[in-house]
Amino acid sequence: MNCINCGLEVTGRFCSQCGQGNPPRRITFGHMFEDFQASMFGFDGMLLRTLKDLTIHPGKVAERFIEGNRVLYYKPISYFLLVITVMLLISSLLGIDYIDYLKASTANSVDEDPNTANFQNTIRNRIFEPISENLRLFTFLYIPVQAFFSRYLFFRKSGYNFVEHCVLPFYMWGHLYVTTLLSIIYFKITGNPVSVTLTALVYMLYFGYAFLDMFAYQSRIKAFLKGIGIYITIQFFIIMVAIIGTLIALLLSPELLNEFKNTSK
Repeated sequence: MNCINCGLEVTGRFCSQCGQGNPPRRITFGHMFEDFQASMFGFDGMLLRTLKDLTIHPGKVAERFIEGNRVLYYKPISYFLLVITVMLLISSLLGIDYIDYLKASTANSVDEDPNTANFQNTIRNRIFEPISENLRLFTFLYIPVQAFFSRYLFFRKSGYNFVEHCVLPFYMWGHLYVTTLLSIIYFKITGNPVSVTLTALVYMLYFGYAFLDMFAYQSRIKAFLKGIGIYITIQFFIIMVAIIGTLIALLLSPELLNEFKNTSK
């Protein structure tokens, strides 16, 4: 019997060239469930292991992947995209628009003056809408920026090249979106968003710990502080992107520009 995939003659249960089963199994509900389980969790609990170890030893996960262990954990880009996709999917199933969640998270910073508050809400909509619609791409922008500062400023003596410095950020941002998913679920249950200050503190500490855990060639305190420095650098980058987005929105919308002038008086 010839393999249905590559055409090679098959004598056993699997094709010796491509691994195709012989004969192919009928598609059943159990078969579909096995495929789903294998894709999400891996036959050996890959996803659960990745989740656990990125919580306990994020730097070591990245270090093992760079050193060549490519089967123990989810690949960094795959994990990054998987978590964001699952987060957006669950948000949709819960009936929560990600834009509404972002607006609720920053609601405390809205000015009490009605005119100023309306202008701030308009700006939020102009900025948050493209972020929500292009979340993967927008977050992707963090990675090369973080890798650049990690490689050429904070950890120049690590021995890793620029692309290898991208591994930890992909894992980190993917894992931090797990906390965002938990925040969205909390928001759905309570109606209250998690404090922006608390979120920033958790992110900052996780950054510091992840870099401390990965770069052992220098003191732990120094690596921890450098990790926090990279987090602050990324926040500065986000603020600059927000400012540029606001300026573009003002320039492209005469009505919004007039509204800004009125609130400035």
